[in-house]
Amino acid sequence: MPQLEPGVFGLYSGDINQDGVIDGLDYNDWEVDNNSFGSGYLATDLNGDGIVDGLDFLLWETNNNSFIGSVTP
Repeated sequence: MPQLEPGVFGLYSGDINQDGVIDGLDYNDWEVDNNSFGSGYLATDLNGDGIVDGLDFLLWETNNNSFIGSVTP
């Protein structure tokens, strides 16, 4: 969880398949819903606006390029 400013934290978005890492496997799931004009409450709607589109891709791409993953015990 990154600290955005003192006392304010955010969460990463993009691990669509919940395997603990944001990678190309998540992109594949996003691409299917994007190409079929997915809408509603979908895991591939990364920004929560109800539509699977390029804005969600931008979130995935940024976090994928930063090698974001989870650390668990």
